[in-house]
Amino acid sequence: MNTPKVRFFTATNGKNVAYASNGSGPTLLVPAWWVSHLELDWKDHNFRHFFEALGKHHTVVRYDRPGVGLSERQRDSFDVEDEILILSELIQHIKIESLSLLGISCGGPVATIYTQRNPHHVEKLVLINSFVDGCDIANNDVKQALCSMVLASWGMGSKMIIDLFDPDMPSEQRKVLGKIHKASASSDMAYNLLNLTFNMNAVEAAKNLIKPALVLHRSKDHTVSVEAGKRLAATIPNAEFKSFEGKSHLPWVGVESEQFIDEILTFTLEQVHTKTPIDHNQFQQIGDVWVLSYAHKTVHLKDAMGLRDLGQLIANPGKDIHARFLASGETKDKQTDTQEADILDSQALKAYRQRLLELEEAQQQAIQCENETLYA
Repeated sequence: MNTPKVRFFTATNGKNVAYASNGSGPTLLVPAWWVSHLELDWKDHNFRHFFEALGKHHTVVRYDRPGVGLSERQRDSFDVEDEILILSELIQHIKIESLSLLGISCGGPVATIYTQRNPHHVEKLVLINSFVDGCDIANNDVKQALCSMVLASWGMGSKMIIDLFDPDMPSEQRKVLGKIHKASASSDMAYNLLNLTFNMNAVEAAKNLIKPALVLHRSKDHTVSVEAGKRLAATIPNAEFKSFEGKSHLPWVGVESEQFIDEILTFTLEQVHTKTPIDHNQFQQIGDVWVLSYAHKTVHLKDAMGLRDLGQLIANPGKDIHARFLASGETKDKQTDTQEADILDSQALKAYRQRLLELEEAQQQAIQCENETLYA
């Protein structure tokens, strides 16, 4: 068994974060899910087969978020922004400019928000058995019961969650997964991360997503219902949705795992322009990102004043735009509502004329003085 090497980087919050990669090819990064352990997860045959299959075509990067696995176990803050920061800093650390994200379960909202904010880094987004809002997972009574059990008895809490993950899982596999859970995190940490999952919300990011997205879901998932998966797909513009038979929440478990692998690879390895050809040019701002399409190619750039200037000029062909408005970032619409630009032009012209007269008088005085000196 070829175990991926574990490496570390130190985040800006001072936490040491463990990550590992396997395979080769374009990067496929997997945002962290509930609790994980880079080494123990890899020992599971189904888990290893799933990610090795993806690794035949991708460099697959996984990590343990702070609080779990081989990463630093101390953690005091539990917010989705903490998760996005760790993901961002890992991507910066491994120096990857372009990648695809594979968001599994609660890794989905993090992947969605990061993709919406950084479309210039992400090529494709795949979401498996995931959701757009933690409220879609279960009602408040179920959430409270799960969290309370995990906190009161980590062993019993883990069993309850495994029942949800896969009600048909053989007893021996249940024991192994239960041991991995308890080795991956303390009961307090598992409790806090479970609450974090229930409080995640990526609705606004999903609505404004401009990258290709594929949503895959098992039709009888007991952890995150297929209805939650459908809502996720419906929230993302032009997202593809496919459902498979089966009950397991874990995509690497069951005969359907091969379908997941095939769909992921078909989607991530397919060229964007062959799937949704760009048949028009565009220079459009969406949030803090500019979308530029030309000659069947599209690029995404972070907002900058130069892009805003170009946007105004392109939107107003053949029209004069005062430099003051370009420098200030004000829109052309504002110019049409005021005479200020004309007033400023008139005032400036008068000032220029007065200054020219002053310079001309000064020049005449200098010539007169020079002549008086020569003939004195």
